[in-house]
Amino acid sequence: MQKITKKTLFTMTVTVALGLSFTGCASTAENMRAQGYGPDYSQGYGDGCDSGKKAGGSMLDQFKKNVDKYDNNHKYREGWEDGYKECKSEEKQLMRSIENANRNQAIRDSGKYRY
Repeated sequence: MQKITKKTLFTMTVTVALGLSFTGCASTAENMRAQGYGPDYSQGYGDGCDSGKKAGGSMLDQFKKNVDKYDNNHKYREGWEDGYKECKSEEKQLMRSIENANRNQAIRDSGKYRY
């Protein structure tokens, strides 16, 4: 068995807490439709968002694109591109926040800086 360090426990806690804060009962596409977006744009946005999160560093999401729809449906393509950009950016920001929290915790754990 591997020993769980304070840093590992802290990282896991932050990751789970942040991950849970971004999840909901409805999918991204369902939420988009509820806000008045059309079904093709909404589906594209949801697929692009999943793909963007994966590109941004998420280990929980997968790349997702309906290539036929992307090539032949401008609303799906527009939604996919918008979702990809937005969610990739958000995921990268989340990853930076976790890295900064880990770095700060490591500094505190090192005892180098006493308060």
